[in-house]
Amino acid sequence: MKVKLHFHSPLVLGGRKTTTNYIDSIDYIQGNVLRAAFAKYILNNCVEYSPDETVLVNGERKKNWVYYRAKEGCKDCRLKSLCQKFSILKFSYFYPEEVDILPLTAMVCKLDENHGYIDILTQEKECPVCEKGGRVESASGYIRNKKKYSVKKMFVTKSQIDNYTKTVKDGRLYSVVSIYETSPNSNCFTGYIDGIEEEDLNNIDELRVGKYLSVGYGKCTIVPVVDDRKSRQDILEGLRDFDAKYKSFNKLDNEFNYFAIKLVSDAKLSISVDLSSYYSTEDYIGKWQELLKVDNRYEIYKMYCETFNFRGFDLSRDSEDIREKPVIMLEKGSVILFRTKEFFDSVLDYFMQLKGLGEENENGFGDYIFYSGGVFQ
Repeated sequence: MKVKLHFHSPLVLGGRKTTTNYIDSIDYIQGNVLRAAFAKYILNNCVEYSPDETVLVNGERKKNWVYYRAKEGCKDCRLKSLCQKFSILKFSYFYPEEVDILPLTAMVCKLDENHGYIDILTQEKECPVCEKGGRVESASGYIRNKKKYSVKKMFVTKSQIDNYTKTVKDGRLYSVVSIYETSPNSNCFTGYIDGIEEEDLNNIDELRVGKYLSVGYGKCTIVPVVDDRKSRQDILEGLRDFDAKYKSFNKLDNEFNYFAIKLVSDAKLSISVDLSSYYSTEDYIGKWQELLKVDNRYEIYKMYCETFNFRGFDLSRDSEDIREKPVIMLEKGSVILFRTKEFFDSVLDYFMQLKGLGEENENGFGDYIFYSGGVFQ
C-alpha cells in the first residue's frame, strides 16, 4: 500500500554525523526509522508492555520488542491487528512527494543545468543544447518536474543543558538542521508499507518519526494514497525499449538481451573482501554477482555504483553496546546493467519475486526498479 506522511512539525533524520555539534537531517526516511516509529506507537499504547521485559529473538535478548502478547489487555486493543502482523510488514524508503532519484548514469551540462540531463547508457557525453557538444558533469540528488530538487531546511542553534546543574553548559552550543518543507506550505513524504490495511492506519492518530521527538520534532499523520506502480505490460515495454536503444547506441548485434535496474534505496551488503590480492574486472563482477545473490542466468555486465561504510545503532539490544556491526552500503541511484539470453517475461518474473538486493529488505534496503535508460522515465 502506498501511503503519505503529513508532517506537522519540522523533521530531523539521522545520517552520517560529521561533527559532534552540527546535526544535519538527511532528506529521506529509511524503512527501519519508520518501523521504529510504529513500534514506539504500539508499545506506548500497549497495556501489557513492560519496559523491563526482554524477549529471545534469534538467540539474542531484545527489549522494546513488538509482538502479540495474547494477554487479557490484548483482547479489545484497537492495535491488535497491527501488532499481530507487525513482524511481516515491509517498510520502503520514504521520499519527498513526487520526486525521483537521479541515476548515477545521469550527467548535466557544466554551464547551465537548465539544458537538461543526459544518460550515458544511451546518449553521448555532451550537452544536447550547447554548440559543439558542450561539456557535462555527473549529476546526483533528486528531480521533480524535470528540474533539480531539494527540500527546504531550517537552521536552529541551541545550548546544551548540564544534567547536574540544569543550566546552560559552558561552551556547548550545537546546531540542528531540520526539514520543514518539501513543497510550498507542505511537508509530505510518500512510500510503501506492504502488508498493512487501511483500518490499521485509521487506528493511528499521530506518529512521531526521527530524532528529538520529546521537543516536538517529527509529528505526522499517515494516510493511504493511490498506488501508481507500473503495470506488467508497461514494464515489459520499457525493458524492450531500453534493449533496443542500448544495442543501437553501443552498436551491439548479438544474442543477448540487455536490461538495467536502478536502486531506489541503499542496499545493505554483507561483504568481506580480501584486498591483498589482485582482482580483474571479471573477478570483481563475479564477486558482485555472488554478493547480490542474482541468478547466473542474468549476468552483471556493467555497474555504475557508489558505496559507503555505515555503522548504526540497535536500540532493541539488551546490552551496554548497542552499536551494530559496520556494513558496506550500495548507494541509492546506483545502476546495474545485466545481459541475458532469457526472454524479458522470464526476466520480469525472476526480478519481481526477489524481495530486494542485499540484507534487511523488510526495512526497505535494496529496493530497485527496472530502469529504461532515460532520466525522465
